[in-house]
Amino acid sequence: MQLQDSKQKIKNLSFCALFLAASVIISIAESVSGVNALIPLPGVRLGFCNIAVTACMYLVSIPGAFAISVIRPLFMFVLTGNPVSLAMSMCGSVLSCTSLFLTKKLYGKTFSFAGVSCISAVFHSIGQIIAAMIIMGDTALLWYLPVLIAASSVAGSVSGCIMNLILPRFSVMLGGKAGFTA
Repeated sequence: MQLQDSKQKIKNLSFCALFLAASVIISIAESVSGVNALIPLPGVRLGFCNIAVTACMYLVSIPGAFAISVIRPLFMFVLTGNPVSLAMSMCGSVLSCTSLFLTKKLYGKTFSFAGVSCISAVFHSIGQIIAAMIIMGDTALLWYLPVLIAASSVAGSVSGCIMNLILPRFSVMLGGKAGFTA
């Protein structure tokens, strides 16, 4: 029985590592692809790396998803060396992951992944504004929050639609653990 538990822990850790790698790769791809240049709003990104965090939370574990939410910004900091981006990304990621955790029970009852992801994206924007206000020492940045919420609602909905397509397939790879229907 203990061998079986060890195998499951190793499998979960492996999938967490896979989702972490995917989130870093997606984040790098978003940064260098130029797709963000198509969005003329400062601080607005597609945020597709959240797909990996959400997949980890629903398919593997909540602690694994929180670990990805903290480790990915650290990896990006090592690559970019930008402490402001680190602070804003870290604050947004932790708040976003917390909202994922709080809305997890609503998946399938009240929300699809589009709704869950939209809420998560909005909380990421709120976290970024909080970090920016602390860094700048100015609450005037709150005026930009509605713009970020609107943009993140669209981006989060798109991410959620992608998750509606791919997460059931990941669930099958993990033996149907999350109970998604393909």
